[in-house]
Amino acid sequence: MSRQTGTAGNSAGALRRASRLAAVQALYQLTLSSPDAGDGEVEDAIIEFLTHRPGAELPEDAYAKVDDDLFSDLVRGTRRHYEHLVEILDSVLPQRWKFKRLDRILAEILGCASYELRYRADVPVAVIINEYIEITKAFYDGNEGGFINGVLQEVAQKLRAEEVLEHKNERANSS
Repeated sequence: MSRQTGTAGNSAGALRRASRLAAVQALYQLTLSSPDAGDGEVEDAIIEFLTHRPGAELPEDAYAKVDDDLFSDLVRGTRRHYEHLVEILDSVLPQRWKFKRLDRILAEILGCASYELRYRADVPVAVIINEYIEITKAFYDGNEGGFINGVLQEVAQKLRAEEVLEHKNERANSS
């Protein structure tokens, strides 16, 4: 029996999670190097990340494969809709924690997740929130996952209230 890349490396879920994690990393790198990057710089960053991402030449198990299309959409869409996403996030963040004051990794996680909540109706709210909580755990050991969960619950309520209510009713009925 042959072994797949990184145990679950080729499953659709593993590809999507790796794509989201890579998108957060690429957005962080792009923000540090070109905070006001235009479309050309974003496209260059996407190509560079997909071509030369750290570990691309290491053994299969070192880094999970990514879904190039999802990764590109997340990076491109998050940057393209950045100002609108910041407005959404600022409307749900506590006054003392406005978006521009957040740690950059947390900001990129919230921005990317908010992009999905706003523009990727094909992905269920619960999946998006759970994925970005898990991604947060890749960067932090503390309560940041709870913070991300709380903020994304508020964003989901604001953007996809009907789906959130439906999910709550399904959970209540299955209990």
